[in-house]
Amino acid sequence: MRFAERDAQANHIPQFRSTVQFKHQFRFFESSSDNVAHSITRGDLLGVLQLLDETNHSYRLLSGVKLNRVEIRAPTASSDSAPLTISVEWTSTLGPSSEVSDTGTPLHPPLIVTSPPRNSLASFWSLTGFSESDVLCVINAVPNCFIDVWLDMVLQDGQSPVGTSVSGTGITVGQVFEQYLDGNGGSLYPVSYTAFNA
Repeated sequence: MRFAERDAQANHIPQFRSTVQFKHQFRFFESSSDNVAHSITRGDLLGVLQLLDETNHSYRLLSGVKLNRVEIRAPTASSDSAPLTISVEWTSTLGPSSEVSDTGTPLHPPLIVTSPPRNSLASFWSLTGFSESDVLCVINAVPNCFIDVWLDMVLQDGQSPVGTSVSGTGITVGQVFEQYLDGNGGSLYPVSYTAFNA
């Protein structure tokens, strides 16, 4: 009997995970000329990849996203300027928020590498249609920062993409584009990927 079971398993087509799930590192640039606090919501992350179907209308491509890490690299402060401080605040409804901060000097530019703490909102998946206005983290950046985010993403089988109004220039109907990290019209601009010029 054991030989028969082994033969049956050898001839069986192996199972596989049919859900399309992948990881990617995105890079953004702080294009504002002022120190700005950016509230990053579930909806912002779900809308990071979109398809422009009309001049001012697009469809989001992702149905699920999970934020794994944020890295901020700021420029070096000049010797006659105030120190540059950057931070990431992770929000939570199960306990206090947690903030990671760094201040640079003319010799050492500020750098942050941080992941969502346990039980922070960002430690859970964000799914289309569920609490999309929740703020996962607040990024306090200075001009000319580079912000890298690492995301897990899902394209759900059979899900209807969410339509949204967008504005800007630089892409044409039918193109896939990357949205600003802080949403349409924000200042955290995608690097090395087709994007609207808001």
